[in-house]
Amino acid sequence: MAKKAATEHMALCFSVLLICLWSMLPLDAASLCYIFTVGKSGSGPWQHKVQGQLNEETFLSYNSINNCHVFGVLGIRLNATKICDKQVDTLKDGADLIKQQVIRMNNIIREPLTLQAKMHCWHDGDGHFNASWDIGLNGQKILHFDSSTGKLTEVGPGSSWIKELWEEDRHVTAFLTVTSQGDCRSWLQEVTLHLGKKLQPTASPTATPHVDQPPSSLAIKPNISVLLIFITCSLLLLM
Repeated sequence: MAKKAATEHMALCFSVLLICLWSMLPLDAASLCYIFTVGKSGSGPWQHKVQGQLNEETFLSYNSINNCHVFGVLGIRLNATKICDKQVDTLKDGADLIKQQVIRMNNIIREPLTLQAKMHCWHDGDGHFNASWDIGLNGQKILHFDSSTGKLTEVGPGSSWIKELWEEDRHVTAFLTVTSQGDCRSWLQEVTLHLGKKLQPTASPTATPHVDQPPSSLAIKPNISVLLIFITCSLLLLM
């Protein structure tokens, strides 16, 4: 009987330990980004498109004819929120603003230009909200914009004149700040809440050579419940 009781006790302890370990596994991080692409082919008109991504999964597309639609499993779930109706005006304003900057740049350097601007927002380990923009020209990252400071930073060589050109227009930096700190924050919250996900912190994005590769990561959010579960497990194992 004593041997059977000991076996049952060990089995219980093992089950409880598995539950404890499972409770401390990383949770999905919430990372939202919108990639604006502006360019043209030959002597044709300037074209733009925008892609919305949650944790690297594309769910929204907006194009030059003001056509916004959602797709995929994620898009279908978000369609109930009328997400396009809520975001289309901001996406249009952003695409128009970036297109204006490309045209200004094209007046200085006469060559085919394709500009990408990626707005990204996330929460870091302490729950603090962060947002930024990465600007790329013809596939090369050239500028980084920190939304908390409102400062543009040169990333690629020979991009100082582009930085100065963008900084001359205060409307540009104001739009980058307001959109990433305001719109992106509210969209991130609405999307994650609608999908039934708790807003979990994620590590800050690392620098990448291409702006069309939004970063994502997994992170553990410390909380008191995990600590209590761990203490309970420890006591049960000592019984």
